[in-house]
Amino acid sequence: MSKQFVLKADAPAQQFALKFAAPKELPYVDKPLGSNISALAIAGRTLFCAADETSTVERLVYDPAKKEFQSHANFPLGNAFALPGGPTGEMDVEGLAVSGGFLWITGSHSLKRDSPDEIDPKVADLDDIDWDPNRGFLGCVPLDDHGDGLYEPVAAIDPVRGGDARKAAMMKMGRNGQENVRRLLGSDPLLKPFMNVPCKENGFDIEGLAVIGNRVLLGLRGPVVGTYAMIVEMQLKVSKKGWLKPAKFADGAPYRLHAVDLAGLGIRDLLVVGDDLLILAGPTQDIEGIQRVFSVPLGDLSGVIPRTAIQVVRTLELLDGHDHAEGIAVFEADGKKLLLVSHDSPAPARYSEARNRLLLDAFAFK
Repeated sequence: MSKQFVLKADAPAQQFALKFAAPKELPYVDKPLGSNISALAIAGRTLFCAADETSTVERLVYDPAKKEFQSHANFPLGNAFALPGGPTGEMDVEGLAVSGGFLWITGSHSLKRDSPDEIDPKVADLDDIDWDPNRGFLGCVPLDDHGDGLYEPVAAIDPVRGGDARKAAMMKMGRNGQENVRRLLGSDPLLKPFMNVPCKENGFDIEGLAVIGNRVLLGLRGPVVGTYAMIVEMQLKVSKKGWLKPAKFADGAPYRLHAVDLAGLGIRDLLVVGDDLLILAGPTQDIEGIQRVFSVPLGDLSGVIPRTAIQVVRTLELLDGHDHAEGIAVFEADGKKLLLVSHDSPAPARYSEARNRLLLDAFAFK
């Protein structure tokens, strides 16, 4: 087990500010972004993040003098893809990953249950389960390297500028957005019973994404089966028509399932660091509970991974109603390797809506 992922102390070594632009300055954004950041990814000094109520990816750039991420710009995924729910349809982006010159993005692929009407609530209102077509998104966009650690997501890169031609690609979604991952996994004996159960009720819900070359790992918040969280592994290739599609493994299967014993926690994010996979985990349901970061050697990721093969990197602070850890990324600043953690429902001390400013915790490695 790699020892590089043992973190120092209980408190964050420091915090980094994310300075967002106002919603009126951003296309397809109508609410402040800092309160619901659900995913992180780092390339150089560029930070990518996403809010779970848009179909955009946000890009911020680290300023070492101010020790904050600023110069916010966003990338509407509708600029690169024909999304079934249109460019404004909620994607519930829950996973981001950088690999091979691409930024990878996944929606949650989950159903959601509506809350009772605020004015005239009825128990029958709870029967309403919705599907947003854009939630079925899984794809990637090229990263244009501007030098000095600055990267920009784009729809395509022309080979005239040097290097290989690269263009955005996604798995085929169909009119209702359920023609890719949900269709592929819908007949799986283990996952099938959970496919039409809403998220946060142990239903099928993708919240973690890690990519190594063409190897794509999807971490599920639900279902948790017994004490085991599930990871779906696929090998994606680009078809002649430009769609991402699974290549078959040696046994002919289009995907593999890995069961990781996280003591009943569901996966909130995945991150590949060297030869290890970091797993951010928390409750499957919408309740307060333990939040932990685990480490598993990638070489051990096969079939069932017992608790004895999993290292607890750290247990995160638990606040009632606030600071639900949703994303992790490794960032190097001042010669130090740091684990960044972002939170949904941030505590008032870390988020100012008036200033469009959010603080990320940064934990130092030993």
